[in-house]
Amino acid sequence: MPRTWSVHVFFSDLLAMVRDAHRVGDVDVLDRAYRFADWCLWQPGQFLAHAAVISFYEHLFDDWELRHAVVDWLPKAVITKVRPLWEWRLTAPRLAEVDRLLANADPATA
Repeated sequence: MPRTWSVHVFFSDLLAMVRDAHRVGDVDVLDRAYRFADWCLWQPGQFLAHAAVISFYEHLFDDWELRHAVVDWLPKAVITKVRPLWEWRLTAPRLAEVDRLLANADPATA
């Protein structure tokens, strides 16, 4: 059965691409993907922003082994906006680890 397209499917696919890019160190893909997600987050209206939050940013730390790689790609404004979802989604020890990593990260300024 073919997958039905939606913006949420697109962001899920983008997240899978980002995870693969982290694993192989593809900085070009990472730069383009994170910049696109960031751009969507700040667009007028809620369509793209909501999809970026729910289907991309909320799940960034689901692949726990990539947490160290993810934090440097997150602009401070994104962290501020999305952290409440991580608080809801992650266990207390994992959230504490993410907070520690973010405090020591060199966040993107995109």
